[in-house]
Amino acid sequence: MLSLAVLFTACGHRPPASMRWDFEEGRLPSGWTPHRDEFEGQLVVDDTRAHGGRYALHARQLVGGREGGQGGPKKTVRYSLPADFGPVLWGRVFVYTTPVRPASHAGLFNARYPRPGSEDGAFESLDWYEVATYQEKYMAIWHPPEPPGFPEWVQVSDTPLVLDRWVCLEWLFDAANGDAPEAAEPRVWLDGVELAWPRKFVFSDPPTDTPPKREKARHFTVVEAGVFLYQGLSVPTDWWLDDLAVARQRVGCSSP
Repeated sequence: MLSLAVLFTACGHRPPASMRWDFEEGRLPSGWTPHRDEFEGQLVVDDTRAHGGRYALHARQLVGGREGGQGGPKKTVRYSLPADFGPVLWGRVFVYTTPVRPASHAGLFNARYPRPGSEDGAFESLDWYEVATYQEKYMAIWHPPEPPGFPEWVQVSDTPLVLDRWVCLEWLFDAANGDAPEAAEPRVWLDGVELAWPRKFVFSDPPTDTPPKREKARHFTVVEAGVFLYQGLSVPTDWWLDDLAVARQRVGCSSP
């Protein structure tokens, strides 16, 4: 499915309320480009498993690095959002994971924006929100620019990563947050139920207990999808991502 954002931007109109990708072209949709490629495995669009239709984005047989140590397999693609997207980004993706729950930090999706007062749009200069898993549970993070990407504000749920069936992940990244002095904490839903975050902490190297300031945004500018592990993965693992969407309003879990 071609992103309508490409058509609207070319015509000089404001970006549409939502952009959706079902991968039914059998290849990367227009506008998506390869980004990270580390250690073993592949990121491909194939017909091995799909949530809807025939094709899905497949992070295939990712493995490499040492569990507990920094550095792991990363296979992602990125997409530049239309200008003036705005500071609020809702998202939705269907995910299938097998055969194990990684203990390592495994990112699935992130969205980035320039720091306040900055015109620097380089990927490594952007603040960002992330949806991921960690220690076999769902996680969400707010990061400063990467590298180093920390000190970061981490929220870990008490909900185990679901294996061997499709689940719907939704998220809200509100970097405007009304009159509040900082961008909002990320929110995530699993199959329509909002996740709780019984564990919250600052991760930094060297360690600190001082939370980062979650800087506010004018516009999100780029998104990244796929699977990116920040520590090793010893068991070859597969993820499929399908029916991905981003929007200025909630998308929901209804199939396209």
